[in-house]
Amino acid sequence: MKIEDLIKDLDPITIIEFKNYLLENLTELINHKNSNSKIISNNQTGNRCCNECGCILYKNGKTKTGIQKYICSGCKRTTSETTGTITYHSKLSFDVWKNIIDNLLDGFSIRRIAEENNISVPTSFQLRHKVLFALDNYIKNVQLENSAQSDEKYFKINLKGTKPKNMPRFSKKRTSKGNSTRGISHHQVCVISVIDENDNLFFKIGGLGRGTTKMLEDNIAPHLGNVKTIIADSVSAYQEFCKSHNIKLIAIPSQFHSDGIYNIAEINGVHSQLETWLSKFRGVSTRHLQQYLNWFAYIFMMKKRFELKKLKIESYKNIIIDNNYIKSNSIFQIPMPIDLNIAYAEYH
Repeated sequence: MKIEDLIKDLDPITIIEFKNYLLENLTELINHKNSNSKIISNNQTGNRCCNECGCILYKNGKTKTGIQKYICSGCKRTTSETTGTITYHSKLSFDVWKNIIDNLLDGFSIRRIAEENNISVPTSFQLRHKVLFALDNYIKNVQLENSAQSDEKYFKINLKGTKPKNMPRFSKKRTSKGNSTRGISHHQVCVISVIDENDNLFFKIGGLGRGTTKMLEDNIAPHLGNVKTIIADSVSAYQEFCKSHNIKLIAIPSQFHSDGIYNIAEINGVHSQLETWLSKFRGVSTRHLQQYLNWFAYIFMMKKRFELKKLKIESYKNIIIDNNYIKSNSIFQIPMPIDLNIAYAEYH
Protein backbone atom coordinates (compact mmCIF):
# COMPACT_ATOMS: atom_id res chain seq x y z
CA MET A 1 0.00 0.00 0.00
CA LYS A 2 1.30 3.46 -0.97
CA ILE A 3 1.67 6.11 1.73
CA GLU A 4 -0.85 8.34 -0.13
CA ASP A 5 -3.53 5.64 0.08
CA LEU A 6 -2.79 5.06 3.77
CA ILE A 7 -3.13 8.75 4.64
CA LYS A 8 -6.40 9.12 2.70
CA ASP A 9 -8.00 6.52 4.98
CA LEU A 10 -7.19 8.58 8.11
CA ASP A 11 -9.47 11.26 9.55
CA PRO A 12 -8.16 14.87 9.84
CA ILE A 13 -7.61 14.74 13.62
CA THR A 14 -5.53 11.54 13.35
CA ILE A 15 -3.44 13.11 10.57
CA ILE A 16 -2.73 16.19 12.73
CA GLU A 17 -1.76 13.99 15.71
CA PHE A 18 0.46 11.89 13.45
CA LYS A 19 2.14 15.05 12.07
CA ASN A 20 2.81 16.40 15.58
CA TYR A 21 4.26 13.07 16.69
CA LEU A 22 6.62 13.00 13.69
CA LEU A 23 7.80 16.56 14.30
CA GLU A 24 8.51 15.85 17.99
CA ASN A 25 10.31 12.55 17.42
CA LEU A 26 11.75 13.02 13.93
CA THR A 27 15.44 12.97 14.88
CA GLU A 28 15.09 9.91 17.12
CA LEU A 29 13.07 7.99 14.51
CA ILE A 30 15.41 8.52 11.55
CA ASN A 31 18.66 8.13 13.51
CA HIS A 32 17.90 4.62 14.70
CA LYS A 33 20.86 2.31 14.07
CA ASN A 34 18.93 0.00 11.74
CA SER A 35 17.29 2.77 9.68
CA ASN A 36 19.54 2.14 6.66
CA SER A 37 18.89 -1.61 6.73
CA LYS A 38 15.11 -1.03 6.82
CA ILE A 39 15.31 1.10 3.69
CA ILE A 40 17.41 -1.56 1.95
CA SER A 41 14.95 -4.28 2.98
CA ASN A 42 11.88 -2.32 1.81
CA ASN A 43 13.34 -1.58 -1.61
CA GLN A 44 14.74 -5.00 -2.50
CA THR A 45 12.49 -7.47 -4.30
CA GLY A 46 12.70 -11.23 -4.93
CA ASN A 47 14.88 -13.82 -3.23
CA ARG A 48 18.27 -12.79 -1.91
CA CYS A 49 21.16 -14.84 -3.30
CA CYS A 50 24.67 -15.48 -2.00
CA ASN A 51 27.39 -13.46 -3.74
CA GLU A 52 29.85 -16.35 -3.36
CA CYS A 53 27.92 -19.41 -4.61
CA GLY A 54 24.61 -18.01 -5.89
CA CYS A 55 22.39 -20.10 -3.57
CA ILE A 56 19.29 -18.67 -1.90
CA LEU A 57 19.73 -16.88 1.44
CA TYR A 58 17.37 -17.57 4.35
CA LYS A 59 16.66 -15.41 7.40
CA ASN A 60 18.87 -16.22 10.37
CA GLY A 61 17.95 -13.97 13.29
CA LYS A 62 18.93 -10.36 13.85
CA THR A 63 21.90 -8.39 15.15
CA LYS A 64 21.90 -6.47 18.45
CA THR A 65 20.73 -3.35 16.60
CA GLY A 66 17.87 -5.16 14.87
CA ILE A 67 19.48 -5.65 11.43
CA GLN A 68 18.26 -8.80 9.66
CA LYS A 69 20.86 -11.57 9.23
CA TYR A 70 20.88 -14.28 6.54
CA ILE A 71 22.53 -17.66 6.04
CA CYS A 72 23.37 -19.24 2.68
CA SER A 73 21.67 -22.56 1.95
CA GLY A 74 24.79 -23.72 0.07
CA CYS A 75 28.07 -22.50 1.56
CA LYS A 76 26.52 -21.58 4.96
CA ARG A 77 28.05 -18.10 4.92
CA THR A 78 26.25 -15.54 7.06
CA THR A 79 25.48 -12.03 5.87
CA SER A 80 23.32 -9.12 6.95
CA GLU A 81 20.89 -6.72 5.30
CA THR A 82 23.67 -4.19 4.67
CA THR A 83 26.38 -6.60 3.42
CA GLY A 84 27.85 -5.34 0.17
CA THR A 85 26.14 -1.95 0.36
CA ILE A 86 27.77 1.41 0.95
CA THR A 87 26.67 1.38 4.63
CA TYR A 88 28.39 -1.97 5.34
CA HIS A 89 30.61 -1.60 8.47
CA SER A 90 29.42 2.00 8.80
CA LYS A 91 28.38 3.35 12.20
CA LEU A 92 26.91 6.53 10.75
CA SER A 93 23.18 7.11 11.07
CA PHE A 94 20.67 7.53 8.27
CA ASP A 95 20.61 11.27 8.86
CA VAL A 96 24.37 11.64 8.37
CA TRP A 97 24.40 9.51 5.19
CA LYS A 98 21.46 11.48 3.82
CA ASN A 99 23.17 14.80 4.58
CA ILE A 100 26.43 13.66 2.96
CA ILE A 101 24.62 12.63 -0.24
CA ASP A 102 22.70 15.93 -0.22
CA ASN A 103 25.99 17.83 0.23
CA LEU A 104 27.56 15.99 -2.71
CA LEU A 105 24.60 16.82 -4.95
CA ASP A 106 25.03 20.45 -3.92
CA GLY A 107 28.75 20.28 -4.79
CA PHE A 108 30.13 20.95 -1.30
CA SER A 109 33.87 20.70 -0.70
CA ILE A 110 35.40 17.98 1.48
CA ARG A 111 36.06 20.44 4.32
CA ARG A 112 32.54 21.82 4.23
CA ILE A 113 31.03 18.31 4.27
CA ALA A 114 33.17 17.58 7.34
CA GLU A 115 31.94 20.73 9.08
CA GLU A 116 28.28 20.19 8.15
CA ASN A 117 28.25 16.61 9.50
CA ASN A 118 30.70 16.94 12.41
CA ILE A 119 33.15 14.42 10.96
CA SER A 120 36.89 14.60 10.25
CA VAL A 121 38.31 15.70 6.90
CA PRO A 122 39.84 12.23 6.13
CA THR A 123 36.45 10.62 6.87
CA SER A 124 34.76 13.18 4.62
CA PHE A 125 37.22 12.32 1.82
CA GLN A 126 36.58 8.59 2.19
CA LEU A 127 32.80 8.99 2.27
CA ARG A 128 32.83 11.22 -0.81
CA HIS A 129 34.76 8.61 -2.79
CA LYS A 130 32.58 5.77 -1.51
CA VAL A 131 29.54 7.61 -2.87
CA LEU A 132 31.33 8.35 -6.16
CA PHE A 133 32.26 4.66 -6.48
CA ALA A 134 28.57 3.80 -5.98
CA LEU A 135 27.57 6.12 -8.84
CA ASP A 136 29.69 4.03 -11.21
CA ASN A 137 27.02 1.29 -11.20
CA TYR A 138 24.39 3.82 -12.24
CA ILE A 139 26.49 5.16 -15.14
CA LYS A 140 27.29 1.63 -16.38
CA ASN A 141 23.57 1.06 -16.99
CA VAL A 142 23.06 4.19 -19.14
CA GLN A 143 21.76 3.22 -22.58
CA LEU A 144 21.61 5.62 -25.53
CA GLU A 145 18.54 5.99 -27.73
CA ASN A 146 17.74 7.30 -31.22
CA SER A 147 20.00 10.29 -32.01
CA ALA A 148 23.17 11.06 -30.04
CA GLN A 149 25.92 13.66 -30.12
CA SER A 150 29.50 12.66 -29.37
CA ASP A 151 32.79 14.49 -28.99
CA GLU A 152 36.11 14.22 -27.16
CA LYS A 153 37.20 16.34 -24.23
CA TYR A 154 40.89 16.56 -23.35
CA PHE A 155 42.41 17.03 -19.90
CA LYS A 156 46.00 17.55 -18.83
CA ILE A 157 47.47 14.76 -16.72
CA ASN A 158 47.11 15.64 -13.04
CA LEU A 159 49.27 13.75 -10.52
CA LYS A 160 47.72 15.43 -7.50
CA GLY A 161 48.19 13.31 -4.37
CA THR A 162 51.06 11.23 -5.80
CA LYS A 163 53.98 10.79 -3.42
CA PRO A 164 57.38 12.03 -4.71
CA LYS A 165 58.84 8.50 -4.75
CA ASN A 166 56.01 7.32 -7.02
CA MET A 167 56.21 10.20 -9.50
CA PRO A 168 56.83 9.05 -13.11
CA ARG A 169 58.71 12.29 -13.79
CA PHE A 170 60.51 15.01 -11.87
CA SER A 171 58.28 17.58 -10.18
CA LYS A 172 57.76 20.81 -12.10
CA LYS A 173 57.65 24.32 -10.74
CA ARG A 174 54.30 26.03 -11.09
CA THR A 175 54.16 28.23 -14.16
CA SER A 176 51.60 30.03 -16.27
CA LYS A 177 53.22 28.87 -19.53
CA GLY A 178 51.28 25.57 -19.55
CA ASN A 179 52.37 22.34 -21.24
CA SER A 180 55.53 22.33 -23.32
CA THR A 181 53.85 20.07 -25.90
CA ARG A 182 51.39 22.01 -28.03
CA GLY A 183 48.08 20.64 -29.33
CA ILE A 184 46.64 17.20 -28.63
CA SER A 185 49.43 14.85 -27.59
CA HIS A 186 50.22 11.83 -25.40
CA HIS A 187 50.39 14.30 -22.48
CA GLN A 188 46.61 14.72 -22.55
CA VAL A 189 43.84 12.41 -21.37
CA CYS A 190 41.11 11.76 -23.96
CA VAL A 191 37.59 11.58 -22.50
CA ILE A 192 34.84 10.22 -24.77
CA SER A 193 31.54 12.00 -24.11
CA VAL A 194 28.08 11.19 -25.49
CA ILE A 195 24.60 12.62 -24.92
CA ASP A 196 21.37 11.49 -26.61
CA GLU A 197 18.08 13.27 -27.28
CA ASN A 198 16.66 12.01 -23.95
CA ASP A 199 19.51 13.61 -21.97
CA ASN A 200 21.25 10.31 -21.23
CA LEU A 201 24.87 11.32 -20.69
CA PHE A 202 28.14 9.62 -19.86
CA PHE A 203 31.87 10.29 -19.99
CA LYS A 204 34.55 7.61 -20.30
CA ILE A 205 38.32 7.98 -20.16
CA GLY A 206 39.56 6.46 -23.42
CA GLY A 207 43.31 6.85 -23.12
CA LEU A 208 46.05 9.25 -24.19
CA GLY A 209 46.13 11.46 -27.25
CA ARG A 210 43.56 11.66 -30.04
CA GLY A 211 40.47 9.48 -29.97
CA THR A 212 40.70 6.20 -31.88
CA THR A 213 38.23 3.63 -33.14
CA LYS A 214 39.33 1.27 -30.35
CA MET A 215 38.55 3.94 -27.73
CA LEU A 216 35.06 4.33 -29.19
CA GLU A 217 34.56 0.57 -29.36
CA ASP A 218 35.62 0.05 -25.74
CA ASN A 219 33.64 2.95 -24.28
CA ILE A 220 30.59 3.72 -26.45
CA ALA A 221 29.68 0.24 -27.74
CA PRO A 222 28.51 -1.10 -24.31
CA HIS A 223 26.03 1.81 -24.09
CA LEU A 224 24.52 1.46 -27.56
CA GLY A 225 20.82 0.82 -27.05
CA ASN A 226 18.80 1.53 -30.17
CA VAL A 227 20.95 4.40 -31.45
CA LYS A 228 20.22 5.13 -35.09
CA THR A 229 22.26 8.31 -35.62
CA ILE A 230 25.46 9.74 -34.17
CA ILE A 231 26.40 13.37 -34.76
CA ALA A 232 30.12 13.94 -34.34
CA ASP A 233 33.08 15.70 -35.89
CA SER A 234 34.79 14.47 -39.04
CA VAL A 235 37.38 12.30 -37.28
CA SER A 236 37.95 9.03 -39.14
CA ALA A 237 37.51 7.01 -35.93
CA TYR A 238 33.76 7.74 -35.92
CA GLN A 239 33.42 6.72 -39.56
CA GLU A 240 34.88 3.28 -38.89
CA PHE A 241 32.95 2.86 -35.62
CA CYS A 242 29.54 3.80 -37.08
CA LYS A 243 30.12 1.64 -40.15
CA SER A 244 30.86 -1.43 -38.00
CA HIS A 245 27.68 -0.90 -35.96
CA ASN A 246 25.40 0.10 -38.87
CA ILE A 247 24.77 3.54 -37.40
CA LYS A 248 24.22 6.63 -39.53
CA LEU A 249 26.99 9.17 -38.99
CA ILE A 250 26.45 12.89 -39.50
CA ALA A 251 29.98 14.33 -39.60
CA ILE A 252 30.39 18.03 -38.80
CA PRO A 253 33.27 19.60 -40.78
CA SER A 254 36.46 20.38 -38.90
CA GLN A 255 36.57 23.76 -37.10
CA PHE A 256 32.75 24.03 -37.28
CA HIS A 257 29.96 23.30 -34.79
CA SER A 258 27.26 22.84 -37.45
CA ASP A 259 26.80 21.77 -41.06
CA GLY A 260 23.84 24.11 -41.52
CA ILE A 261 21.23 21.56 -40.34
CA TYR A 262 22.80 19.39 -37.66
CA ASN A 263 25.18 20.49 -34.93
CA ILE A 264 27.07 19.33 -31.84
CA ALA A 265 26.11 22.37 -29.81
CA GLU A 266 24.53 20.34 -27.01
CA ILE A 267 27.59 18.22 -26.24
CA ASN A 268 29.81 21.33 -26.51
CA GLY A 269 27.49 23.08 -24.04
CA VAL A 270 27.85 20.13 -21.66
CA HIS A 271 31.65 20.41 -21.93
CA SER A 272 31.41 24.09 -20.98
CA GLN A 273 29.28 23.24 -17.94
CA LEU A 274 31.73 20.49 -16.99
CA GLU A 275 34.71 22.88 -17.09
CA THR A 276 32.92 25.37 -14.84
CA TRP A 277 31.85 22.61 -12.43
CA LEU A 278 35.33 21.07 -12.18
CA SER A 279 37.04 24.43 -11.68
CA LYS A 280 35.78 24.71 -8.08
CA PHE A 281 37.80 21.60 -7.11
CA ARG A 282 41.08 23.36 -7.99
CA GLY A 283 42.36 20.41 -9.98
CA VAL A 284 41.17 16.78 -10.03
CA SER A 285 43.64 13.91 -9.93
CA THR A 286 43.67 11.82 -13.12
CA ARG A 287 43.42 8.75 -10.86
CA HIS A 288 39.98 9.90 -9.65
CA LEU A 289 38.88 11.81 -12.77
CA GLN A 290 36.44 9.10 -13.90
CA GLN A 291 34.59 9.24 -10.56
CA TYR A 292 34.19 13.02 -10.85
CA LEU A 293 32.96 12.69 -14.44
CA ASN A 294 30.37 10.15 -13.25
CA TRP A 295 29.38 12.56 -10.48
CA PHE A 296 28.73 15.38 -12.97
CA ALA A 297 26.86 13.10 -15.41
CA TYR A 298 24.66 11.75 -12.61
CA ILE A 299 23.67 15.22 -11.36
CA PHE A 300 23.04 16.37 -14.95
CA MET A 301 20.69 13.46 -15.72
CA MET A 302 18.87 13.50 -12.39
CA LYS A 303 18.15 17.23 -12.64
CA LYS A 304 16.54 16.62 -16.02
CA ARG A 305 14.27 13.95 -14.53
CA PHE A 306 13.34 15.08 -11.00
CA GLU A 307 12.66 18.18 -8.96
CA LEU A 308 15.32 19.00 -6.35
CA LYS A 309 13.50 17.42 -3.35
CA LYS A 310 12.63 14.27 -5.27
CA LEU A 311 16.15 14.15 -6.72
CA LYS A 312 17.75 13.80 -3.29
CA ILE A 313 15.37 11.03 -2.19
CA GLU A 314 15.93 9.09 -5.43
CA SER A 315 19.69 9.57 -5.12
CA TYR A 316 19.70 8.16 -1.60
CA LYS A 317 17.88 5.03 -2.79
CA ASN A 318 20.13 4.62 -5.85
CA ILE A 319 23.30 4.87 -3.77
CA ILE A 320 22.31 3.00 -0.60
CA ILE A 321 20.45 -0.02 -1.98
CA ASP A 322 22.83 -1.37 -4.65
CA ASN A 323 25.78 -3.64 -3.90
CA ASN A 324 28.57 -1.10 -4.27
CA TYR A 325 30.74 -1.47 -1.18
CA ILE A 326 34.37 -0.40 -1.35
CA LYS A 327 36.88 -0.55 1.50
CA SER A 328 38.43 2.73 2.61
CA ASN A 329 41.95 1.46 1.83
CA SER A 330 40.88 0.53 -1.70
CA ILE A 331 40.04 4.16 -2.47
CA PHE A 332 43.77 4.99 -2.37
CA GLN A 333 44.57 1.99 -4.59
CA ILE A 334 42.26 2.80 -7.51
CA PRO A 335 44.36 2.07 -10.61
CA MET A 336 45.48 4.90 -12.87
CA PRO A 337 43.19 4.92 -15.95
CA ILE A 338 46.11 5.72 -18.26
CA ASP A 339 49.58 4.28 -18.78
CA LEU A 340 52.04 6.76 -17.26
CA ASN A 341 54.98 4.94 -18.86
CA ILE A 342 53.62 5.94 -22.27
CA ALA A 343 52.71 9.43 -21.15
CA TYR A 344 56.19 10.16 -19.82
CA ALA A 345 58.31 7.90 -22.00
CA GLU A 346 60.68 10.77 -22.83
CA TYR A 347 61.55 11.11 -19.12
CA HIS A 348 62.95 7.59 -18.88
